This record gives sequence, C-alpha cells and structure tokens, in this order.
Amino acid sequence: MTGTALKPQEQTCQGVSRVDEPCDHSAQQYCERCGQWFCRAHYPDPEWHTCAPEQGHV
Repeated sequence: MTGTALKPQEQTCQGVSRVDEPCDHSAQQYCERCGQWFCRAHYPDPEWHTCAPEQGHV
C-alpha cells in the first residue's frame, strides 16, 4: 500500500479522527488506495485511516 507518489513539500498527515480531530504531524507514508498522506502513527490506525492495512502489513 505504500506508494511511490512524490510527497509535496511540507505535507502533513491527512488523517482525521472519528471526532474530526486533524493531525498536524509530517506525513511519510502514502496510501495508493485512498490517495492520502499519513504520518507513521496514523497510517496503520483504522481509526484515523479508514482503509488502513492490516497490522504487520505496513
């Protein structure tokens, strides 16, 4: 799921919690499925990334 898309400069995590709380950390991982950038903490977290990969498959 980690893509090879080029990260825009200073891209922040696009994850949003279920209570609409945004993340302002720097993004490192791109999801080809949903086309969004995530920080390392939120990429595998299904509460922040709805199509998160299964644990251990990051």
